[in-house]
Amino acid sequence: MAQASFDFSGTTTVITGGASGIGLTCAELVARCGGNVVVSASRRPDKTQKALERIKTAGGAKSVKVAAFACEVGLEDSVQSFFREVGQAGIRVDYVIHSAGVSPNTDFFDQTQQEWDSVHNTNTTGAFLVTKHAALAMKANPLRGDFRGKILLVTSTNGINSQDPVSAHYDSSKAAANMLVRTAAEHLSEMQVCVNALAPGWINTDLNATLPPDVREKESAKIWMRRWAEPEEMARCALHLLTMPYLMGQVVMADGGYR
Repeated sequence: MAQASFDFSGTTTVITGGASGIGLTCAELVARCGGNVVVSASRRPDKTQKALERIKTAGGAKSVKVAAFACEVGLEDSVQSFFREVGQAGIRVDYVIHSAGVSPNTDFFDQTQQEWDSVHNTNTTGAFLVTKHAALAMKANPLRGDFRGKILLVTSTNGINSQDPVSAHYDSSKAAANMLVRTAAEHLSEMQVCVNALAPGWINTDLNATLPPDVREKESAKIWMRRWAEPEEMARCALHLLTMPYLMGQVVMADGGYR
């Protein structure tokens, strides 16, 4: 796959969910483009360490700095503590990619309130808390062009046009996150903080590995490009959106064409 050309040198990108999936792929691409990276640590220390090693390796000869701090995105104290630790480490937050999320894929009538609440807490409440505290961390940044910092939420086309009963909780949580982008972008523009979202379509990640075969077959038939995307393609889309000028409050679907 051809390498996208971005220059992230002299900047730091904070990535939630950066120890796996699309988040990790974004982290590796930022490092390859010369940017420093902070990820939210996995609950498994070995997984976090492997992720940091991969990100550092991706930076190659570039002197990129890589760090990880604990963060439970659905708990405000934890999110606040995460950004406090980043600041206390002397790290300026230039970009944030909020990629942390869960998708259990459970039959509609088997979805319990506990599972529903858990999904919404991570996907919806987490998006709000990370956006809120990322913006506060960026507030004192010097201007870089029009903005003091940029936030990109990784949402989903499932919150727009590819719903299914097995992911009712996930789909509705992502619909809420997509709406959050519009409301947050308008308000945070007063602080000169930019908010947009990348809404991926179907991606070959572990998160989608539990999708029932019949659902996968049904959804695959709707994609105009006749294939699912790879995480690297979503990472390139993410960095493209972070570096685009004059883009504000938008939810951009990267779905390969979908009917």
